[in-house]
Amino acid sequence: MKKIARSNLLCVLLLPISSLAHLIAAPMEIPYPKALADAAVRVNDLRNLLDGSLIIGNGDLNALVYQEKDGLVMSLTKNDVWDARIDTRLDPPLPTVDLIKKLGALDTAFPLKDNNRDFVLPEGMTWQGPDSYSAAANPCPRQCARIVWTSQNQPLAATARGELDLRSAKARILPKMSKRPWAEIRCLAQQNLLLVQTKAVPRLQAIVSAGLPAAETGVHDSIHWLRQAIPGDLDWSGMQFAVAVKQDDSWCRIAVVTSCESDDPLSDAMALVTGVLRPQELVNRHEMVWRQFWEKSGIEISDPVLQAAWYRSLYYLRCFSKPGVQSVGLFAGLINDTPAWHGDYHTNYNLQQTFWSALAANHPELAEPYDRLIFDYLPRASWLAKQVYGIEGAYYPHVLYAYEPANPQTCQSNNGRQYLHHTWGLTLGVNGFSVQPLWWRYKYDPDPKRLQSVVYPAIRDVALFYAGFIERCEGTATVRLGPSVSPEHWGWTRHLERNYNCSFDIALIRYILRAAVEAAGLVGRDEPLVERFKTALQRLPDYPLSSDEPVIVVDVEGAPAITYNIPVPATPVFPGDEVTWWSEEQQKELFARTIDRLQWNGNNATIMLAIARARLSMAGTQEWLKKEIVARLRSNGTLALNRLQPPQRFNDFGHYSEQFGVGMAVSELLLQSVGDVIRIFPALTVGTRAGFTNLRCQGGFLISAAGSMEALNRLQVHSLYGGPLRLASPWPRLQMRRDSGSRFHALELDQRGVAEIETLPGEKLLFQGEP
Repeated sequence: MKKIARSNLLCVLLLPISSLAHLIAAPMEIPYPKALADAAVRVNDLRNLLDGSLIIGNGDLNALVYQEKDGLVMSLTKNDVWDARIDTRLDPPLPTVDLIKKLGALDTAFPLKDNNRDFVLPEGMTWQGPDSYSAAANPCPRQCARIVWTSQNQPLAATARGELDLRSAKARILPKMSKRPWAEIRCLAQQNLLLVQTKAVPRLQAIVSAGLPAAETGVHDSIHWLRQAIPGDLDWSGMQFAVAVKQDDSWCRIAVVTSCESDDPLSDAMALVTGVLRPQELVNRHEMVWRQFWEKSGIEISDPVLQAAWYRSLYYLRCFSKPGVQSVGLFAGLINDTPAWHGDYHTNYNLQQTFWSALAANHPELAEPYDRLIFDYLPRASWLAKQVYGIEGAYYPHVLYAYEPANPQTCQSNNGRQYLHHTWGLTLGVNGFSVQPLWWRYKYDPDPKRLQSVVYPAIRDVALFYAGFIERCEGTATVRLGPSVSPEHWGWTRHLERNYNCSFDIALIRYILRAAVEAAGLVGRDEPLVERFKTALQRLPDYPLSSDEPVIVVDVEGAPAITYNIPVPATPVFPGDEVTWWSEEQQKELFARTIDRLQWNGNNATIMLAIARARLSMAGTQEWLKKEIVARLRSNGTLALNRLQPPQRFNDFGHYSEQFGVGMAVSELLLQSVGDVIRIFPALTVGTRAGFTNLRCQGGFLISAAGSMEALNRLQVHSLYGGPLRLASPWPRLQMRRDSGSRFHALELDQRGVAEIETLPGEKLLFQGEP
């Protein structure tokens, strides 16, 4: 197995590392201000909406800023602005697992002619499409408005430049040969208000969308406004939003308010733009919020591409997420009013990946919108488990929308107002994958109240579904797990030949059942269920293997290795967290060989593969990740879905929010804690210098370190919640000093080189190698 050799490289020599001389930043300081400054975005041409637009936001209100002719355009979006109408009269009956098994016994039922558009129907039934998913753009998020600035005295040059300062979350627009900004733009962190300093004149433009009534527009006391109604359906009441624009001298204020937060959105939007605070006071408060954000953590690494990617991914995530808001969907901002794939919540990886950077970066709060979306869906997931599988528990499909009524039984719409894809919506592992981030967040931020009220109910109900499903599967000691569909591969196959024992399913089911056992013990509940979960775990099959040499893992039983979209054979390593650095050597070698030989289409696997490689410390991981980032890197610091050369049509659909997950891939080079064991610099290339402050690990530990693989300077751990700390020693012999003590003392290492220390809430521990 290829891996980064560590044991013979580490020593206790001090290593001079630029600004890493300090290990732990002083309180209330940004840890690495130069690294943050170096991540600033600079574009030389703002005219391309994808490559050149600047992205700003406050976690709820956001905008794409770009140039059209001699004017500047802001495309406004807000997370909770959705056209949630759905016409499920167009949908056939929900498929059931019993029907799938029955059809699978026939010679001609499967495969479907089109896995994306065809339906699983009883013999003799036909259905004329399109269904609700294909018939209309909605359900989908909607653009709020466009603001266009023009100036007769100073038209914007044909090739204006743009700068985005991440530290202060400020966009600057500059004429080509000028250092004086044409405009400075902020989306205020403290309130849903955009503040623009410019002498140009704004023009508010409504978005014309098919199927929506025209927006009302007007002017009142020099405030330009629009109000847009979005009609409802049988089970959703609809919504409205208002946009208000007011310019005083060289300052322009823009507010967006929705009926989700106000009984009178227009009045409240007008009140926001006429607020009493002076512009500089608003700027000061905005910059204070962002300064506090960046003070929470930081990294410095001698690879500028990876360093910038980490800071930018965190910035962009903060632009589109914060506690209490509606979760962002597939796209960060909208380039038109008909977002691809409805701009929805895809849970076969896209939505989860959006939030992956938050935990290790010590911003678990940014994952709150995801957790709430999934928890609020739990009653509907419980209903769906019974409808499709006839099993207790909960089943999450691979497509979710905003504002879905919690109780389908009270819905007047067909099928309980439930959309379910007849192929990709029936991947068993997606169910566990949907709730896994709730458990991850608990592991990184072990708040017992949230465990009781949010995390455990969701994990338990999905585990209950899995236990019930396994109990109905073929087999005695070991089951044949299925039928299911490999995520985005094969579809339903003849006689269901490739619809059993999927690597993705096995890994995620194992993960959730184990999480449920651990969580039940922590909350002290459901002992009978725990025994069912343990029994179900013991009956799961092994991962499917190829029939030819060298043996590698494949996605489903009986299938050859193929070119994958989602890297299913690698998912037991990540995101499954089931195969780790601490697994048996033979298993690690199998999965390292699998990952090394895995063929993929360049679409969806970048971040998952990068993290899987890092988890096994595979040689060349850092260079592999850098190469894939550079191949997707746009001028504005965002990452395309595909490599940019040769051109790929998927790259033209917008800014994919899932690419914000690249920050986790960088963090995993520096720090890992899978299996509750902390590893320092597990996947850095020899010679790379790095430091980090307050990266977060499982167990609720904040870790700060500086050095390289060859020489780690010092290491500090801050225990937020107390409890056992397990640390893979980065030195041959390890010493520790508590912040309450004055001397270092030696620690005993187990046969893996791991030290286990009991910690108290709030205490800090300093580690060093023994001289």
